[in-house]
Amino acid sequence: MPHTTMAESLLEELARGCPLPPEEQVRTTYRPVEVCDGTGWTRPGTVTGWWTSPEGDTLCRLRLPGCASSRWVAFDSDRIALLVQGGT
Repeated sequence: MPHTTMAESLLEELARGCPLPPEEQVRTTYRPVEVCDGTGWTRPGTVTGWWTSPEGDTLCRLRLPGCASSRWVAFDSDRIALLVQGGT
């Protein structure tokens, strides 16, 4: 299925070189996002966790539809857009 392959490739690209944070330091969340694939197309996704390294780098656990599992990626606001959640 081509869509799955592209989503997995995108997630692998974004996750390259990211460390796996200590689970006890992860802030669990559920935040819808749009992820830019680098060619101008966006894909829906969900951030399910946040972690800030001792050096101040922010990572998020990103899940994309069509991928078997989520991956830790460096949060880049140019590539990962947090979507407005409903409320007042």
